[in-house]
Amino acid sequence: MKIAKDKPVNEITEEDGINYCEWWRGRIIAEEAEPKTANKDIGQLNRMLKEVSIRRRLNLPDIFKGLRLKGEIERPRVPYETEFVQKRLLAKGALDGLNEDARLVLYVVADTGLRPSEVVNLQEDAIILKGPIPHVKILPEGRRLKTADSQREIPLVGAALAAMKRRPQGFPRYRDKSSNLSATLNKYLQENGLRPTKEHTVCSLRHSFKDRLIAAEAPDSLIDSLMGHKTYKPKYGKGPSLELKLKYLQRIAFKAPASL
Repeated sequence: MKIAKDKPVNEITEEDGINYCEWWRGRIIAEEAEPKTANKDIGQLNRMLKEVSIRRRLNLPDIFKGLRLKGEIERPRVPYETEFVQKRLLAKGALDGLNEDARLVLYVVADTGLRPSEVVNLQEDAIILKGPIPHVKILPEGRRLKTADSQREIPLVGAALAAMKRRPQGFPRYRDKSSNLSATLNKYLQENGLRPTKEHTVCSLRHSFKDRLIAAEAPDSLIDSLMGHKTYKPKYGKGPSLELKLKYLQRIAFKAPASL
């Protein structure tokens, strides 16, 4: 309904099918979903439409013919340079043209490596600002996570900690609207000379986060845990503790903007 609006089934067109697949493609590029998830959803919807068409003798067009997403979609994985983030993105006044919620989400992504969709869907009870280690919890909360490994706890440091203190209840403005947020951020970054190349997007901050962890010589298991990546190695024990995660995040934390 979000893509094709509310219309009778016999008015659904091939263009609606294309738009639906492109919507999934955008989510995959933004690292909000896997190709197999998109194909499963498209396949289920396709079977449902065919069943309705046969039973109701509607002769509906095959709107998904040739449109399923085959294999992995190539995603640009271009990270921002650390110096560029600190001196340009986090510079005084650099993001003043953005609404405050969008600006704060960018700060959180920069120092947590979270996907923008994970930040905007944080619930108040998953934002822990009191206690020895301020952190956030990435939980299903009634929605499907990208992978089981996406469920995790991330300490808050630097710009992320300062930003979350401004939004202890989360970001209801963009909840379940991460595509709108990404479009807003990427458009602003482009218009203000804050995308060194067209491949640089807000998700590049996530890849920059990983590069900084590697440079800090963080263990692979800790990097996978922080990134929410699926690991194919045998799992033993509880994994990296919050204290160990904090140790490495403090090493790579950005200096929060003066405005925070």
